[in-house]
Amino acid sequence: MAGNANYFKESDLRRIGRILDDMRKEERSEALTIMMENLDRYKNGKSAPTIQPLSLYLDVLEIIRESRVSAAVCRSLINNAEVIYENLFPLGENTPQFEANAEIFRLLAGENGLAMKGFFDASLFASFTDKSHYLTLIQMIAVKKQASKIFDKVSSYALEVREYFYDDIGYLTHLLKIVAKLSESSPDAYDQVTEQELLHVRRSNGVYDIDPVRLAQVEKNVKQAALTVENGKNALQMLERKSNSIIQLTEEMDDLSKEILASTKSFLDNQVDNAKSRIDEVLKEYEEKQKQSIHLEKEIFLKQVFSDAESEMTKYRSMAKAITATASADVAAISREAGNVIERLKDATVNDEKLRKIAEKSLKNEELLSKIDKLSLLNDTMIEKLGQEVAKAAQGMTQPPAEPGKPPVGGPGKPGEPMPPAGPVPPMAPPPHGPARHGDRPMPAINPLLDRSVPFKQRFEMVQKEKARRMKQGELFHEMFDDVITAVMEDVNPYLIGPSGCGKTYMVQQIGELLGIDCSDIGYINEEYDILGYVTAMGDYSESNFYWLYKYGGIAFCDELDNGNSKATVKLNSFLTNQPNASYCFPGGERVQKHGNFRVIAAGNTDGRGADVNYSTRERIEESVQQRMIPIYVTYDNRVEQAILKQYPEWFDFCVAFRFATDRWSEVSGIPAQGIFTTRDAFRIKQYLDNGSFTPEKIMQYEFVQTKEPEYLAFLKDEIAGRLKKTSAAYQIYQIFATEVDQVRKKGKRV
Repeated sequence: MAGNANYFKESDLRRIGRILDDMRKEERSEALTIMMENLDRYKNGKSAPTIQPLSLYLDVLEIIRESRVSAAVCRSLINNAEVIYENLFPLGENTPQFEANAEIFRLLAGENGLAMKGFFDASLFASFTDKSHYLTLIQMIAVKKQASKIFDKVSSYALEVREYFYDDIGYLTHLLKIVAKLSESSPDAYDQVTEQELLHVRRSNGVYDIDPVRLAQVEKNVKQAALTVENGKNALQMLERKSNSIIQLTEEMDDLSKEILASTKSFLDNQVDNAKSRIDEVLKEYEEKQKQSIHLEKEIFLKQVFSDAESEMTKYRSMAKAITATASADVAAISREAGNVIERLKDATVNDEKLRKIAEKSLKNEELLSKIDKLSLLNDTMIEKLGQEVAKAAQGMTQPPAEPGKPPVGGPGKPGEPMPPAGPVPPMAPPPHGPARHGDRPMPAINPLLDRSVPFKQRFEMVQKEKARRMKQGELFHEMFDDVITAVMEDVNPYLIGPSGCGKTYMVQQIGELLGIDCSDIGYINEEYDILGYVTAMGDYSESNFYWLYKYGGIAFCDELDNGNSKATVKLNSFLTNQPNASYCFPGGERVQKHGNFRVIAAGNTDGRGADVNYSTRERIEESVQQRMIPIYVTYDNRVEQAILKQYPEWFDFCVAFRFATDRWSEVSGIPAQGIFTTRDAFRIKQYLDNGSFTPEKIMQYEFVQTKEPEYLAFLKDEIAGRLKKTSAAYQIYQIFATEVDQVRKKGKRV
């Protein structure tokens, strides 16, 4: 190649000429003279540079020239560039990925290049298949304090651990972790840090050093155990002798115990007779107190009955309006009798026999007795006032029906006049401003458990009583359930933060059932119409689920709030106020009053600050939305999984150890663990075991091993082994896991 001017491209030769012309115009120096002599030889074809192609050499030469270095430094830089070139391009221009690595070569060369700063080690450089990873490592080291010392220590350490990593990514990740630890330590502790990490890497790959001191200690422990066993045998023999003595003594005391039993029975019979008499007295006292309590609460109970009958009464009012509208044509024809017709329609509405039977049946409905606890929240003043109203209502409701053709009598008016409505009708919610929507229905009353005028402690006691009843029937509740339902009852918009499968959605459904209100999952929010609805091309308003919940009460569950459109999510701010008289004008033109039973619960996998390693598509939640919510972290609850796997305790113990190991990985590596064990996984494992569909080996493959990196599995294997006793049934499950992990590591890649 040297001596052949035809080897070089014409463009490169012209570039040499331009560079020489520029150099001759500059002030002559020894370093400049060296460069010019080399260029003259290459231009005349007398020799060729080590660095090929010539254009790459000229790039490096211009970098050195711009540095204005001395002749000695110039020679050193050129020599360094040639050494780096030979390491980076062992096949010259035929080296794979030549163009990509040429950019790395330019960064390493020059006075300010990493090689000139002492950050080039040929052995470390050669250990990377992808040379860009070497550049990433060196750039990370160069910004640290004590950079030179860290580079020297990492260069020697890297060659010791390279054989334990399958690919460049794991190798680079580990070295970056070492750099971070060394930068946090003093130079005196560098050796200790690298030795500990090397020992950890070797053990993760199944390489253990035999420590003579430890071996001697083990032998000592074995001897001590043998001595303990011998002492145990002697103690067992002694206990056996004592047991025989006790048996003999027991036989001797048997006759005596029979005599004592006979006398005790006689004594207890007398005591039972006395106790029965006392119990009868106590029961009578208790019965009298209960009668007094029921008498005081009867009026409250009737108030609740009328509240429950409100929906039926509203239906009949609507029926009366429909009848009135239908009869309007006849009224026009017989206008002289219009007043009488309207009066008869009102009488039919007020004295409807079916309505009276519904109310009387409600009074006798034993299922409504459970509502007495809720109604006890009213104060004494309300009880006295309501008692007077209900007494009048009861008198009107129990009046015997009128004979055919005669109006009812006996009401509070004049004899023969129609009887007034039974008691005061609970006030309806104020009609919405603007046009009524199709599908409007009766406005429900405010749920007593959500009525903030009632003391919170009394409402919360009722919730806990119902929760205890459900738990006795076998229902499971998450450990954060009380905090979440407290936030709902206080109307402060909880945002549930937790990983997938930890039970957030199920908890929200439980809250809706326990409070007795509708709960609708509106999903994540992509556009504003997911909340507001929209007006169609025909001018009709298409209501959203959110609209109905806001108007008639219910829980709007915004699941995966962090997975929606953050701009559209901001629209929630208009509905997150806890003001009791809040309202909103929806696109259809109707201003809707916020119902007292309306609540918002949101949930997400992140804390609202955006994506992380496990949830890479999550959006950042706008700060104004977060300020209107309270964050509640909902993690996995071991009690729930223990109840799910109660028939398979060995699997539960293994799953707990597996979750501990994944948590340890996050602590040690600083990277969130992947493939963690969830409550959803517990349900699937129980299903497999109940049905006998998958073998334990298959369960281990699909639920715990597959899609995980070999070194990650090796770490989990070691951590789980340290958590389980070898004599336990869970350890047998672990052995299945260990076998599967060893097979993956033998293949050298994840399955």
